[in-house]
Amino acid sequence: MRHTTNTKFLTGVLSLSLLAVLTAPADSEAASLSLNRKKLTLRPGKSYTLKIRGSKSKKVKWKSANKKIATVNRYGKVTARRTGKVKVKATVKNKKLICLVTVKNRKKPVSGPMETPPSATAAPKPTATPKPTATPKPTASQKPSTPGKPPAQKPTVTQVPKPTTIPKPTTVPKPDTPTGSVTETSAYSVLNSLRSTYPEGMPLNNSYYYFSPRFGNGYGCYGFAAKLSDTVFGTEKSYQTHSSFDRIRVGDNIRIGNSHSVIVLTKSSGHITVVEGNYNSSVHWDRKITASSLASSGFRVYTRY
Repeated sequence: MRHTTNTKFLTGVLSLSLLAVLTAPADSEAASLSLNRKKLTLRPGKSYTLKIRGSKSKKVKWKSANKKIATVNRYGKVTARRTGKVKVKATVKNKKLICLVTVKNRKKPVSGPMETPPSATAAPKPTATPKPTATPKPTASQKPSTPGKPPAQKPTVTQVPKPTTIPKPTTVPKPDTPTGSVTETSAYSVLNSLRSTYPEGMPLNNSYYYFSPRFGNGYGCYGFAAKLSDTVFGTEKSYQTHSSFDRIRVGDNIRIGNSHSVIVLTKSSGHITVVEGNYNSSVHWDRKITASSLASSGFRVYTRY
């Protein structure tokens, strides 16, 4: 009886030892798993690929807590959408790894429409007409000398120079102003004609610069929107602001969340389509933005109608 009890005890000890040996590597491997970044800062439109350390397994499940701020694909590539903070989670071998992603704008402020535009460049003054140089007096011809008489001289004749014609002042070029009044139909026609000038996917990031007499200095999406607005309405047309979705019209310049600028292509009862620059560092056409999305982000319309 005692021998049987000892045998059962030894068998139990050996089984537990074997189980510990088999599970130890798995627990050890799970404990060594980590992300290459626990915190990540991106600007809207920028991307970064997160990686798993301590495992070669390709069975990783990625998830973003808020896809409006940042998205992540099945390979761990995180793409920033708009300003805010969001947790990106990776699940591998039943272990959850988290990276805190912060999306914010560049430190250098972008000149806004409220900035007072600099004064227009003054037209150059016409160059002063130089005074005519006096013409030297011609030397009188001398006749051959006559014996006993001094040589006779002809009187010197002074020639009066003709006055120089004064040039007319240079004409100051007129500002770029579309002919006739702008309508939503004509605004769409002008914008649509620019698809070949600014094709889909053309590189355009924050290094793009444009100065508008109405909107001031602008980089990236802001400068591009100001350029298109001036092309449609001319550089002399002033603007008014509002924040009503119902009053939005084709050609309006919209600033979304004080971080991105777009130009309206079309509008329906519940959404608008836009053309924009610096969308994933390039030109993008026909993106649909709903009225609820605009309201949640906050927006201001700069209309020139």
